[in-house]
Amino acid sequence: MQAQAMELKRQICEKARALGANLVRSCPAARWAEHPIQPPDFWPQNIWPWVQNVVVLGIPLYAPMMAASPSMVYQELYDTSNRVLDDMAYRLTNFIATELGFRALYFPRDCYYSIETLLDRPEAAFSHVLAAYYAGMGTIGDSHNLLTREFGPRLRMVSILTDAPLAADDMLEGQLCIHCGKCLRECPAHCFTQDGAGEYAMDKLACTRHHVKLKQERHWPCGRCAAVCPVGDDLAPYRGKAVITEAGARHCGLYGS
Repeated sequence: MQAQAMELKRQICEKARALGANLVRSCPAARWAEHPIQPPDFWPQNIWPWVQNVVVLGIPLYAPMMAASPSMVYQELYDTSNRVLDDMAYRLTNFIATELGFRALYFPRDCYYSIETLLDRPEAAFSHVLAAYYAGMGTIGDSHNLLTREFGPRLRMVSILTDAPLAADDMLEGQLCIHCGKCLRECPAHCFTQDGAGEYAMDKLACTRHHVKLKQERHWPCGRCAAVCPVGDDLAPYRGKAVITEAGARHCGLYGS
């Protein structure tokens, strides 16, 4: 059984990387109950009872483009990453279901109707951040973003749910967040509050209202908390130098929107 789980994991990871995924991790659905963060309504096995494992795919958001946020430069990057993730998730789900012969589905990378709908209920039906955390892709930082060694919080994720028996990845030990306070200070919506106990308290509605404003200005999402985070190997080429000039950021925010 263990040999089958390892072989299936190898095939799925190989296929995911061939489809363009930079990061591929998996975890058993049981981890939602073993390390409860959300209410049981959000646990994948309580939505589809046959789900045994969750595969999470991650792709990067490029630091120089995020540094221009809010702007059409970042919005186009965000939209493109969403299209790529949906395509990868569909194709990997198809591979698991039709070629490997197991039940599978994917939770779309956002899965909410519009940013305005989050003012009434500021949560999607599934958290890819928590799935990636349970799968050991990264840890959750003060900003509530997933932080990875490879890309810090500058990545997008999508999840495939399946009954295929897969070898599980370990959760990461320790914490990648260095508690530098940049996300707290740089948040234009001032939605974080430091209380000295764990990650910052987050006013989700303040964050959402700011995104609605940016959408009305025709350039969103915000992404400042992820853009300013110093964690991630992707920043190595930029250490000690400006990723973007202040004038350049103003320029990108002014034109095209």
